[in-house]
This record gives sequence, C-alpha cells and structure tokens, in this order.
Amino acid sequence: MTDTYDRRVQLGASRHRLKDAQALHQQKRWSGAMYLGGYAIECSLKSLICYEEGPKINNFKDTWMFKKGLKGSDLHNLPKLLECVESLKRAIELDRSNTYKEAWKTISSWRNDELRYSDKLGKEAESIRFIKAVEQLHRFILSKQGEAS
Repeated sequence: MTDTYDRRVQLGASRHRLKDAQALHQQKRWSGAMYLGGYAIECSLKSLICYEEGPKINNFKDTWMFKKGLKGSDLHNLPKLLECVESLKRAIELDRSNTYKEAWKTISSWRNDELRYSDKLGKEAESIRFIKAVEQLHRFILSKQGEAS
C-alpha cells in the first residue's frame, strides 16, 4: 500500500494531476480541469512543506504543521498550506513581475468542494486563466525543491 503522505508520492501526484488538468482542459472539461489543477498545487505545496523542513522529513505526517493539528478540510486549503511555507509566501509577495502574485491570486480562489460536486461544465475563459496560473506556480514550487516540472 502506498503512503499518500510521502513527499515523493505528493510530488509525483502533483505532476500527474497537472497533466490530467491539461488533458481535461483540452477536452473542454473546464470545471474538471480546474479541480485537478488545484490538486496539482495542493500536492506540490505539501511536497514543498516536507522539503523545507529538511532532509529527514519525507512524510507530510511528520511535518510540524500536521503535528500542530492541520487536518481534515484544512489539508486542502491552499492559503493555509501557503502559510506553512514562509519562503514561498515571501517570494510571491516580493515578486516584482507580478507573475506569481497574479497566479496565486487566481489559484487561491480554488474551492475543491464546489468543483468536485459541480454539475456545470464551467467557463472556458476561467479555465484558461486558471490552468495558466497553475502551470506557472507549479513550475515555481517545483523549482524551489530543485525539481523540474
């Protein structure tokens, strides 16, 4: 059985969910694309949290934030996850190009429950903007871990 809290699993899942989101977007499945795009960011953030805590932390359950009590739906809350990665939060805030600020602004509105249970196709323009932001931020988060996207 795979431990889904393992850093490498989260990192791999982030890559696969991004590809899934891109494929759904190409098939004009806007809500599904955004749903999986948000999960790509969630998984990449969890992986970065482990990475930032040091080489001995290879499991999300071993991080200080998990031990501190971040559980349940908060584990899918992107702004709460970002709060746990001060270096990334600071890099986004200090971004002079506004690339990452705008990407985060777009992505932080992700509501996984609304998208998961949506019976709507979604909107193309919203999906285009969201997937572009996910691709930019995902690449940035992976680079912070010494990983290529």
